[in-house]
Amino acid sequence: MDYFFLFFLSVILLFITSYISKKFKIYDFVDKKKIHKEKVSNIGGLALIPYVFLLFYFYDYNNEISLTLNIFLLVVIIGLVDDIKNINPQTKILALLIPIYIFTKEVVIVKTLGSYEFFDLNLGSLGFIFTILCIFLLTNAYNYIDGMDGLIASNIIISLTTLYLLIETRENILITFIIFLAVYFLFNTNLIKFLPKQFLGDSGSLAFGFILSSFLIIFTQTNTYIHPSIIIWTVAFVVYEFLSINIIRIKLSKNIFERDLNFIFNLYLKKYSTTKTLIFCNLIHLFFCSISFIVSFFEIYFFSLILFILIFFVYLYFRFKQTNIKI
Repeated sequence: MDYFFLFFLSVILLFITSYISKKFKIYDFVDKKKIHKEKVSNIGGLALIPYVFLLFYFYDYNNEISLTLNIFLLVVIIGLVDDIKNINPQTKILALLIPIYIFTKEVVIVKTLGSYEFFDLNLGSLGFIFTILCIFLLTNAYNYIDGMDGLIASNIIISLTTLYLLIETRENILITFIIFLAVYFLFNTNLIKFLPKQFLGDSGSLAFGFILSSFLIIFTQTNTYIHPSIIIWTVAFVVYEFLSINIIRIKLSKNIFERDLNFIFNLYLKKYSTTKTLIFCNLIHLFFCSISFIVSFFEIYFFSLILFILIFFVYLYFRFKQTNIKI
């Protein structure tokens, strides 16, 4: 299918979701834990349902990708229910475990974390639960960072582009999602004024977190496109921030399910403009993604794992200092 068609299709679908939002008064309303100043349409993720159906019509995907896209639609629906009904976190967690379990059972599990010079990191019987935990945590991590205009779209675009460049046999499924996110970025940031501003909502942020998690597993476990120690850098920024914000909440004796404004982008928005904050966060993300190319080129897989852990502690130290927490 022509990628220009997918671009205009995304525009049309996001206009439709904006209309539906206004028609049925489905908005993300202002409160003290959010940074937007007026109510905004928050069901942009709904556009992904017809978008994926059309992808099925025009493309012939392999079994793993096809099953994953079907499960992806289930995640969109769960997120959409949350956007409309605002279900409690515990119920949402239980609901998300259903599609994650289906993926793990029917598509693929993480059997290995890679082969290294002196050993293999095979998971054996732990693979099933490890896969569920990985997808669940990364899916929620992307939901965490969906709090500033343009951030989740640009972040996932960078990750998907990095994956596309790393994979020897180029996957057009990655391009199709990059196109949708690029269009959504224009709606979300109001760069083009006549485009109605809207958010992905949980229907989009959870779904994209799930699909990216799934791609990482498929591309490392089924056809061994990428070594596991390489792909961890494509999600390093989100993983580091997710772990850091929860550690900070525990340190401050806060409920980890209760949203606050201690995210890195919220803290920088107090000092800088939205544009500067977005650029800064994406530069951090680009830096981490660039490490994946270095690891791939030099095949320094074990060093990559050690570096990933070390940089996390540096990142956590930096976040503690930002939040004025004593170490």
